Amino acid sequence: MERLLIVNADDFGLSKGQNYGILDACKNGLVTSTTALVNGAAIEHAAYLSRRTPELAVGMHFVLTLGEPLSPMPGLTREGKLGKWIWQVAEEDGLPMDEIAHELECQYNRFVELFDAEPTHFDSHHHVHMIPQIFPLVAEFAKSKGIAMRIDRTIPYPFEIPQGLRSSEGFSSEFYGDAISDELFLQTLDSSAARGEQSLEVMCHPAFVDNTIMGSAYCYPRLAELDVLTSASLKYAIAERGYRLGTYRDV
Repeated sequence: MERLLIVNADDFGLSKGQNYGILDACKNGLVTSTTALVNGAAIEHAAYLSRRTPELAVGMHFVLTLGEPLSPMPGLTREGKLGKWIWQVAEEDGLPMDEIAHELECQYNRFVELFDAEPTHFDSHHHVHMIPQIFPLVAEFAKSKGIAMRIDRTIPYPFEIPQGLRSSEGFSSEFYGDAISDELFLQTLDSSAARGEQSLEVMCHPAFVDNTIMGSAYCYPRLAELDVLTSASLKYAIAERGYRLGTYRDV
């Protein structure tokens, strides 16, 4: 039986190098989908490229750990900036949920304004939508809009996933790190198939290195990802395994 494979490149709009890497991996490789940081420094550039690349599905990368929010968030920002301290705040049960809900709506509205379309799906920078307190909020918002959402079903959520919320059956963040290779990508597919999943999203971060990417803790592996994701032999091996490339429009 044919399986659906969504290869989603996170961080669209982070920088021009990131944007061009994603476009290259779409036009010449496996990437079918991306998710945009609407507060990213190169988000207008991303929207410009998107209008010229209709084959690339664009979702929204909800941001609560980078840059400035679109709305006042005194309960989460420090000196006006978002950061990775969100996990500490969550552990202390101090998340400002009203502020987060408002920011989600602001980022969604900004996405529609930039891309002149709704996002194909929601996910988040550093997986913040998978924080247990935040997941139900984003899930209900996505369901209310009829928009799909990335779900990592290996996480033991202390609640039920809303009925009718569209997603892929499987999600993998394993194509990441210093050991990027064709073999690693194929192992991800084989593991999903062994679990009986009929649809899978594989997260990736292909990019060309620029000054912004140089400042990232995850820098040169993005180039390695781009090399693998544009490999003709890998595309053939994926088809041999019975996968067809698609997007969240197909779930």
